[in-house]
Amino acid sequence: MITDNVSETSEAALSTEAFIKAHRDDLRAKALPAEIVLKQLREIEAQARSDRALYAQWLVAKGIATNRLGFRGEALGDLSEACDILQELNDGPRLADAKREVAVVHSWCGEGRDAGLALLRSLAESLAAQDWTEAAQALIQAGRLEQEMDRPRAAAPLFDRGLRISGAGLEKEERCRAEVNKLQALVAAELIKEAELYRETIEADVRSCSSRLSLLVAIERIRCFRARGLLEDARRLLEDTRALVPDSQSFEAIELAEAEGELALAERNFVLADEKLRQVIKRCDEDDLDGREVKARLLRAKALDGLGRTEEAEGTLAYALRLAVARGLIGHADAVRTQIAARGGSENISAQDPARRYVRRRPLGEGGQGRVFRAYDIERGGEVALKRIDLAMLYETAQRERVIVTARTELKAAQRIDHPGVARVIELFIEPGGDATLIEQLINGPTLRSRMESPIQTDYALQLIKLIACALDAIHKANIVHCDLKPENIVLAAPDHPVIVDFGIALLYAGQRSNRGTPAYMAPEQMLGGRIDARTDLYALGMIAHELLKIDPGTARKFWPADLRAARSMRAAGLDPRVARILRRLVLPTKWLRPDSAAEVSQIIGDAAASSCPG
Repeated sequence: MITDNVSETSEAALSTEAFIKAHRDDLRAKALPAEIVLKQLREIEAQARSDRALYAQWLVAKGIATNRLGFRGEALGDLSEACDILQELNDGPRLADAKREVAVVHSWCGEGRDAGLALLRSLAESLAAQDWTEAAQALIQAGRLEQEMDRPRAAAPLFDRGLRISGAGLEKEERCRAEVNKLQALVAAELIKEAELYRETIEADVRSCSSRLSLLVAIERIRCFRARGLLEDARRLLEDTRALVPDSQSFEAIELAEAEGELALAERNFVLADEKLRQVIKRCDEDDLDGREVKARLLRAKALDGLGRTEEAEGTLAYALRLAVARGLIGHADAVRTQIAARGGSENISAQDPARRYVRRRPLGEGGQGRVFRAYDIERGGEVALKRIDLAMLYETAQRERVIVTARTELKAAQRIDHPGVARVIELFIEPGGDATLIEQLINGPTLRSRMESPIQTDYALQLIKLIACALDAIHKANIVHCDLKPENIVLAAPDHPVIVDFGIALLYAGQRSNRGTPAYMAPEQMLGGRIDARTDLYALGMIAHELLKIDPGTARKFWPADLRAARSMRAAGLDPRVARILRRLVLPTKWLRPDSAAEVSQIIGDAAASSCPG
C-alpha cells in the first residue's frame, strides 16, 4: 500500500514537471499568451508545492510569465525564491537556469550590472556541474545583454562562443534564436559583408524553425541593403516581408516599423520616418524596453531635424539620455552623448571641464551678469540651466581670489538646499582669467514676469508671495542671500509652484560689499554697496509683492516712512491689515525695521488667508 502511494506521488510529480516544462516551451516559442500560461500555472500551484524542487521549477516558470506581462518586481521575487530553494538543494544546473532567467528580467529593466552578476553566477554553476547546455545559454544571454546595452561588437563573439560549445545540445529553437541574435549583432556593428555571409549559412535552418525568426532575418537583410545604399532593393524586400507580420498589434509589426523608420530616414522621407518611429517609441515605452526606446528616439531626433522641428528633436534626445543613464545602458548613453555633442558645435563649455560634460543649446534669457542657456548634461543625463557670468570687471588679483574662495564656500552651502521652491545648484566653474559658469537645475515653465503680463487675482498673488517666502526662508537657513530676487528669477513649474532660480550673484559675492543686482529690486543698502543679509532679499520680495498686487510702494524707496497714498492703495486692494503691515515693512529703507525672516512673512500671509476663509 505504501509502495502504491509513493508510486502515485512520483507519477503526479512527473506529470506536474512535464506540465511546467511544456508551458516554459510555450513561453519560449510564444505559442501561448503569457496571461494564459500564468493562469494555468496557478491552477497547479497546490501540486507544485508538494515537492520543493518541483515548486522551484514552478516559481521559475511563473517568474518568466510575469516578466513577460511587465510585472518585473513580482518576477524577481519568484525567481529569487526559486534560487534560494535550489541553492539549499544544491541543484547546480537548475540554479544556473534560474539565475539566467533573473538576468533576463534585469536586462529587460536595463539593469546591466545586476544582469551581468546573475549571468556570472549562472555560468559558474553550469561549469561546476559540467552542464554545457546551460553554459552555452549563459553565454548567449550575455550576448543579448551586450546587445541591449548597444555594444554589438562585444555581443557577436559571445553568441559565437555559446553556439560553438561542444556537446551543448541546444534545442533547435534556442540555437536558431542565437544565430539570429549573432546576425543582428554583426549588422549593428556594421560588419555588413560578414553579416551577409553568415545570413546565407543560417537562412535555411531559421526558415524551417519559425516565421518570427524568418521575419527577423529578413529585417536584417533589409538593413544590409540599406547600409550598402541599395534603397530600392531594401524597400521591395520590406514590402514582401509584411506578409510575415501576424497582425498590426503584434510586436513583429513594431520590429518591422523600426526597420521602415530607418529606411525612410535613408530615403529622406522624414514624415514617414517620424510616423514609424513614434509607433516604436510608444510600444517600447509600454513594454519597458528601454534600450530599444533610446535607439528609436535617437533615430526620431534625426527625422525631426529633417522636418525642421529642432526643439522637439532636442527634447527627445534629452529624454533618451535621461533614460539611458537611469537604466545603466552604457552604450546607448554614449551614442546619445555623441549625437548631442555633435549638435552643440562650438558652444560646448570646457572651463575646468575636460570631458566637455555640458553642451550648451539655445538661450533661455538674459540675467544681470550674463546670459542663461538651456544645456545638456551628457554625463548624468537630462537638461540643465547654464549661466555665463562675466568676471572681466575684477581687475585686481586679490579681489578675484576673494570672489573664487567665496564662491567655492557658498557652492557647498547651496548644494545642501533641498526645497521644491529652490532650483538645485549643481556646479560652478571659474575660468582662470575669464568668466564663471553656473550650472543649475533646469525648471521648465514661464517666469513670474511673463505671468504678470496677464491679470492676477489678489488671492492668487498672495498665495504666490507666501510660497516664494517659504522658498526664500530655505535659502536663508543655508546662510545664503540670493541678491537678485526678481520676477525673471522666479519660474512657475506649475501655476501654484514658484521656484527661485539663478544663484550667480549669491555664490560669487556672498558676505562682501556689493552693489550688483537688478536696480528695481535692490534694497538701499545694496544700492549703496553696503553689507547685505537676508533682509536684503526681503526688500526684493516686498517689491515683487507690490508689483503683483498692483500696489504703489509709495515713497519708501526714497527712504521716507510709508505714506498715505500707499496705505490707501492697500485698502483699495482689500488686503487684510496684517498683510498690509507686513508688506509695508518689507520695503522700509532701514533694514532692521523690516521683518526678521521670510518665515514670518509666510506665516502672517498664511494666517490671514486662513482666518478669512468661511467657516
